[in-house]
Amino acid sequence: MPTKGKGLVARRNISKGERILSEKPLLISPNLSSMSVMESAIAAKLKTLSRTDQRQFLSLNNNFPGKYPFSGIMRTNAFPCGSGAVIGGVYPTICLINHSCLPNAHNNWNNELQWETIHSVDFIKAGEEITITYDHGGPSNSRQAQLKGAFGFDCSCHQCLLPPAELHDSDLRREQIQSLDDLIGEPTRIMATPDCSLKACFLMLQLLEAEFKGNAVTLIGRVYYDAFQICIIHGDQARASIFAQRATKYRVICEGEDSPETINIKSLMKTPTQHASYGASTKWRTAKGLVPKGLDPDDFENWLWREQNSM
Repeated sequence: MPTKGKGLVARRNISKGERILSEKPLLISPNLSSMSVMESAIAAKLKTLSRTDQRQFLSLNNNFPGKYPFSGIMRTNAFPCGSGAVIGGVYPTICLINHSCLPNAHNNWNNELQWETIHSVDFIKAGEEITITYDHGGPSNSRQAQLKGAFGFDCSCHQCLLPPAELHDSDLRREQIQSLDDLIGEPTRIMATPDCSLKACFLMLQLLEAEFKGNAVTLIGRVYYDAFQICIIHGDQARASIFAQRATKYRVICEGEDSPETINIKSLMKTPTQHASYGASTKWRTAKGLVPKGLDPDDFENWLWREQNSM
């Protein structure tokens, strides 16, 4: 790309949910605190690669030039091999994908297949750049600081270049999204006031739609899974099965049918009681078959989110 260096551009129209790319890592390395030890470990692994793979690794960007070039390339480009993983992998093509705070694709490590996948989370037109997100969320100043420190660039994506008033509104939404995410994840609140936790999920979905215009597929899927967990903890199999169904739909879009996480949530959709937290409470106990039928969409959503209980 003219101002970003290398990047990936769609050669044809790409449908939402399509697997764009999957790659085995060129090299996997733990994230070690000692740069000298990490450098030696990567150097040893590089010697085992073919000349072609070595050249591909060395051609990747390095935002940390200096005494430890191999470690710098790894720190700049590595994707974690799974959520919370302490090891990361680098890829010849996936590592070329640039960042956007409003991405049109999502990266995911498929633990069963041992490769990284890229799925479109929006319709991508031929000639359009494919982007993923490098940031950890939050308002623009927080994102800019993280991207500058970790990757050495100032983000100039469409979202960061919004007019001041629109950027202000975007920042407020992203701050609210972070606050709600923290609230939803509080175990004490989930047990003591599950209605509040479920309400937070509902509000989060509205904010995600307003902020990401339908592109927050990964986050939406996670919120539906959070709602599933809140319900199943309190024995509500009926609502839990619906939330698991919705979480599965979004997980398929951003990870594919063969993702272990997709397969797990799909099994919970069929048998919610398989979840380890089932039975922790009987506050909302219902059978899976007690999903109401014949309701119009609004009334069904009111039932699903327990809105009728607050009227």
